[in-house]
Amino acid sequence: MVEKVLFQKAATYSDAALTFVDDDGYPFSVPVVFEVDSEQQVVKISKPKSLPSLRGREVGLIFNHITPLPMGGYTDRRYIVFWGQITDEGDNFMLRPTKGYTWDEKEVQFFQYSEMKVSRARSYLDQLKERPWLSTPWLVLRTFRLPFVIATILPVVLGAVIGYRSGFFNWMLFALTLAGALLIHLGVNTANDYFDAKTGADDVNTTPTPFSGGSRVIQYGLLPAPAVLSLSTAAYAVGGVIGLYLALTRGLPILLIGLLGLLVSYGYTAPPMKWVYRGVGELAVGVGFGPLLVLGSYFVQAQSFTLEAFLASLPVGMLVMLILYVNEIPDRTWDDEAGKKTFVARIREESVVTGYLVSVVALYAIVGFGAIVRIFPITSLLALLTIPMAAKVSGLIKGNLGNPYGLMPAMSMNIKLYVYTTLLLIAGYLLSFIVRL
Repeated sequence: MVEKVLFQKAATYSDAALTFVDDDGYPFSVPVVFEVDSEQQVVKISKPKSLPSLRGREVGLIFNHITPLPMGGYTDRRYIVFWGQITDEGDNFMLRPTKGYTWDEKEVQFFQYSEMKVSRARSYLDQLKERPWLSTPWLVLRTFRLPFVIATILPVVLGAVIGYRSGFFNWMLFALTLAGALLIHLGVNTANDYFDAKTGADDVNTTPTPFSGGSRVIQYGLLPAPAVLSLSTAAYAVGGVIGLYLALTRGLPILLIGLLGLLVSYGYTAPPMKWVYRGVGELAVGVGFGPLLVLGSYFVQAQSFTLEAFLASLPVGMLVMLILYVNEIPDRTWDDEAGKKTFVARIREESVVTGYLVSVVALYAIVGFGAIVRIFPITSLLALLTIPMAAKVSGLIKGNLGNPYGLMPAMSMNIKLYVYTTLLLIAGYLLSFIVRL
């Protein structure tokens, strides 16, 4: 049964096309003049002169509206589709639809509407015994979410640079540390996708962005869930072998760091820990990509721990934590619905910006304190140059709460904030070899 409101909306359209399959099996479409009777829930269609009788035929009537833009493209897109059997009444066709659906860009943005129709598209492809396809390089890029490995590379580099400043550095050890850390990161990404698909957290999310909502390879049918789990297991296994080698050759503390890394990374979405579902996922990510990576990288070089390496790891971990924090904002409604109680989903919307500001103030304070008391080289103050960028991210978040796609500039700039701040911190250390203050 088609709702009355759909007829009322259809009456506001000026353009419509009648579609059907002709006697030869070809799809046919023709523009028509129509009149909608929302009370009787029927549409009268003036019969085109060249059209044969369609009595009893299943047809579709598409009401369509777009507004062309002067520079190309369209806006204000909306349409309504009616389906049903048509009756032939002399000069007119009469359509009393049995099915109807609509889309209005002002009510649901196009990307969200596309996500809402993924299950229907998958069902259609299943009927055809076909599956979606993506070239191998793009599939690898998407499945492992390769652009995000920068969150692993920079902490490992920072730990090694601090080790070099202390008089310890070996290129082979650095390469092994980086390779092992990257493999664990790839294992984390694919494990998260698998377990979020298993719990339905990604399935109910109809507003994913390039920065949030997972890789979607399972949801889009690009890879089956068991294959994603196998990739995760393989990445963890190889990364674990490298970690075990480093532990045996450089010291057992590496084994402890590796086990803690496994606990916080695999347990991020995997049972029984499921840190992100308990509201501590952000903290787990901050610890994993901050202290564990920086201290681990430093220890591989120096075979010891220092207060300097620990303090330097904190702002880096907090910046990665804030990437997750901001990326969770557009997902907070869907995460809450799926029982994924992230920290962002637990707090009030008006507190989201405050949480971000408190975190950035704290991380810059650590950098400033470390430089002033000379735990860090004074040149590490270069990292404070990104304070205006952090303020801009905060403003973008505040201005787009409740608008998932409007948050994309904030998410993009927040990732750049992490990259630039960490690079400037590394640059400050490197500059200290030249500028002795």
